Amino acid sequence: MKEKKKDRMKKNAPLLDSAPVLAGRLKDLAVRYDSLLLFVLVYIVYNTVSRMTMSGDTNPAAFLPLSLILHQTVFFDEFVGAGLGPNVAYAFPLVNGHYVSLFPIVTPILITPVYFVSYVLFTLLNIPFDSMSIMILAKTCAAIIAALSVVFVYLAGKELFSRKIALVTALIYAFATSTWSVSSQALWQHGTVELLLIAMIWLIIRNERERSRRYIVLLGLLSGLFVFNRPPDSVLLLPILGYMVWYERQNLPVYALSAAATGLPFLLYNFTIFGNVFGGYRQNLDFFSFGLSSIGNFFGLLIAPNVGLLIFSPVLVLSIFGYLHLDTVPGGRIRQVLFVFGPVILLQILVYSFFGLWESSVAYSYGQRFLTGFVPVLALFTGIAISELGKMDRNAPATKAAWSCVLLLIAISVIIHATGVFLYPLSPDRSTSSDRTWDWAHPVVIESWQYGLPELDSITTYLFPPLPPIFHLTLKSPSPVVP
Repeated sequence: MKEKKKDRMKKNAPLLDSAPVLAGRLKDLAVRYDSLLLFVLVYIVYNTVSRMTMSGDTNPAAFLPLSLILHQTVFFDEFVGAGLGPNVAYAFPLVNGHYVSLFPIVTPILITPVYFVSYVLFTLLNIPFDSMSIMILAKTCAAIIAALSVVFVYLAGKELFSRKIALVTALIYAFATSTWSVSSQALWQHGTVELLLIAMIWLIIRNERERSRRYIVLLGLLSGLFVFNRPPDSVLLLPILGYMVWYERQNLPVYALSAAATGLPFLLYNFTIFGNVFGGYRQNLDFFSFGLSSIGNFFGLLIAPNVGLLIFSPVLVLSIFGYLHLDTVPGGRIRQVLFVFGPVILLQILVYSFFGLWESSVAYSYGQRFLTGFVPVLALFTGIAISELGKMDRNAPATKAAWSCVLLLIAISVIIHATGVFLYPLSPDRSTSSDRTWDWAHPVVIESWQYGLPELDSITTYLFPPLPPIFHLTLKSPSPVVP
């Protein structure tokens, strides 16, 4: 018997010996393709929803790629003629005899190749391209944009702190902020703002690690897109411009030409269609006013119970601590750029505090949508805070308490944004007012559970249209979709 056991052990020995080798290879593959794996993971989560929704603000971005593919035009005459709902008519103003997008067209232009691939698949598989297909495709593109921004947060984080902290930072950004509940859910401009901004920050970091003119060219190309994607958020470009003026003055012509290459076509579009630099956004200038009320608006954007950035993402409180420890970031020029983002972010909040419609988030989206653009920067600051906390004595009571607070903030933030993804679209109240914005007795997070949970009928994970979903769970008979 003993001899038989020995023989079995000898036979199993190669398998046992190979287990660590296999584990090592898998780890090497995970490290080598870490960015790709992160993208796939986040993309799958982002494409898991309870119900398809589309705001009127995002309709032009969802339909413009089809107009380009099917009719080779930026006009929506064919679609409006086919009968778009009256609730979204404001998004397609009639200008010089054509229906156009009220909103900037940078995002829909960028996603047109994705639409084209999907359209070819629909055609080859002979599958009807109906309105639901368009909604799923628009949602998929939003998920791609948001997931790419997560990858760039991770890549930038790896340059600033350890790989592990960079991954934690990227996951916090992905699931504990409005990147999940807003940017990944529909074709808002904010998702593209996040992607372009964090990509530019990463390019600056890479340029400081390995000086190359190609980084400057890419920086210019992205800057041109950034300005015309969402003009009010152009304030966030100031640290990038400062970097070029302070440290890359000799490459300013290259940067300017690159920015012009991507920016001028959209400038020409705005002047040709609307006759001004800002395009359809020119009308928003009428909603800006300067007065003492902007002080309350400023704080409301941060802490109002139904729109406050720090209410919906309390974990971002850590970004303040991280900003105060920028001196730990390697590279003086990188530190300087990140430092300038501090006052620029405050300036961005101030800009929106002058905007008369700053409260509209409470009615037509979940959480603080307007301030989503600079969340990648706050995520990096949060990563710095976590990195510094990791250097403290783990056994010290104060350190344990700090880690408990951090984990609690992360958990609360994730739950809040998961609520927005799966339950908020079912909330019946779409009114907006100062009273509702500051109504602590009726927080939208809690009411989303009250109204949304009983109406939750299914959860679906989409892959890529027209491919079938990779997961679908039916909970009850579906309720009619409210446009």
